[in-house]
Amino acid sequence: MFTLINPTKTADLSAYVVTSLPCPTCKETTSIEIAPEKLFLYNNGGRVQEVLAGYDIDVRERFITGTCSPCWDSLFDFDE
Repeated sequence: MFTLINPTKTADLSAYVVTSLPCPTCKETTSIEIAPEKLFLYNNGGRVQEVLAGYDIDVRERFITGTCSPCWDSLFDFDE
């Protein structure tokens, strides 16, 4: 399951801006634009791979767990 917070139409009404959960470590959020049909898919139980298909895995992870890429890297840095 993943979360899209506060879907808001863009000024030209062609997309929605959605926000991620706050990162549990640094508390930052990320906002991205998605097409209206992707928001419809999300509201009907679509999977993150379908709804956020055009985004890389770091962005998808952000909307699944809220964890940002730098914090994810520091959490799982086993070289130290």
